[in-house]
Amino acid sequence: MTNRLCEAVTRAAANAVPRIAAASISLAASALPHTALAADDTFNPFGFDLEGSLGEGKHSRYVAPLTNPIFNETPYITTEARAFYFYHRLPDEFVTGGGDVNLVALQLRLAITDRLGLIATKDGYADFQFDEVLEDESGFANLTLGFKYAIISKPEDETLLTAGLRYEIPINDLETGGIELQGDGDGFLNPFLTGATTFGDFGLQASIGANMALDTEEDTSILHYSVHGDYELFPDFFPIVEMNGFTPITRGERLTGALGKLDGVDVLNFGSDDRGTTVTVGGGFRYRFDDNIQLGLGAETPITDKDDSIFDYRVYFDLVLSM
Repeated sequence: MTNRLCEAVTRAAANAVPRIAAASISLAASALPHTALAADDTFNPFGFDLEGSLGEGKHSRYVAPLTNPIFNETPYITTEARAFYFYHRLPDEFVTGGGDVNLVALQLRLAITDRLGLIATKDGYADFQFDEVLEDESGFANLTLGFKYAIISKPEDETLLTAGLRYEIPINDLETGGIELQGDGDGFLNPFLTGATTFGDFGLQASIGANMALDTEEDTSILHYSVHGDYELFPDFFPIVEMNGFTPITRGERLTGALGKLDGVDVLNFGSDDRGTTVTVGGGFRYRFDDNIQLGLGAETPITDKDDSIFDYRVYFDLVLSM
């Protein structure tokens, strides 16, 4: 990690605290009654198996992915709220000469059985501060809802394989300089596969999926893929290394010419007609306070050409509260 990125971690982490504190405190307050009660005592009028993949006689080693939070879905079926913040730096080579994006979001997951879960994994509020050319903008990100089902679940060796499907609902609330920052089409369908296994204290997760634009002229469809590795260095302390990739399947026709190579990877979609593949590497750590509370901190940067992306680096902070 470069000195610049290390300095950014410190700066962005400081910025993250006031932005996410209110959401974290509210979530923690709502979660405390559940963490203090046994599962049998939890209010559950529909008879769902709220513990999902986890709990006595089930899986026990749940370490949520950290980077690429929108697409890199955990294979575990959980009931949880995950509040996260990221600071995103635009490359100096971008048309605006750089800039900053701050995003605060809340993901919700609900276990119906130990194999079936409902998920809401994309939402949030984004604030764009451009250094020049474009006017600053802020607004809500698109909404994504879906489900996932554990095809294979082997608690005895901590192995899972899960398939899922999400639909991204277009909000069209982010625009600057005549550019729709997150798409102006009919949304996306996102089928995906995600799996996990362990080798002693080492945990491995991987996912792959296709975010398919329903209006291919307006938006770009991409193949997304992620690999996650974690190691329990100390009790409940897990250093994490991750790699993520985003490859166009079909390209939109909305952003052309000199800006045609530029596009987002997750939150944003410009519908660019000449975008390339973006591959990122990231790292950080996760600490489990107990079976119900996890905290994560990390950073991510592309290893592909930054001239063809709006991605210089990101810094992440999240809090996971689960049943």
